Amino acid sequence: MCVLRVTGKTFDAERYLALSGLTAIKVFRAGEPRSIISRPEGERQQLSGFTVDVSRDSRANLPGQVADAITFLKEHEPALAMLRSAPGADLRLDFPVDLRIDRQNVMAQFDYFPPELVSRAGALGLALDISIYPRDLEELARARKVEPVS
Repeated sequence: MCVLRVTGKTFDAERYLALSGLTAIKVFRAGEPRSIISRPEGERQQLSGFTVDVSRDSRANLPGQVADAITFLKEHEPALAMLRSAPGADLRLDFPVDLRIDRQNVMAQFDYFPPELVSRAGALGLALDISIYPRDLEELARARKVEPVS
């Protein structure tokens, strides 16, 4: 599930979300508790911002996420250009992928982004992130009684 994450220390998430016309799946404010399983309990948000769904494809299908991201960038170019100009805003597309290294069958993991995605994202000032997740993340989250990050 690729997401657009827009954050900043002084970023007015609600204002720019309303101006952009995008639909957030999550809005967060500096000082609120974090709810990510990889963070220590009780840690607080350092940034304000929001997250928008870009692709519903699974972590196992990076090419599908990339295709959806290209479509998203084409459809929302004016909104993304406006967000890029927001004071203190950092815009990122985050592509989650499963860890494929198992030391027996796969010794290295690599992925790449096609030129169209890189050029469109670059023109809009968006960083491209790859977040690598262990395959047993859902099991770990259930054991800790926390919702997994997408």
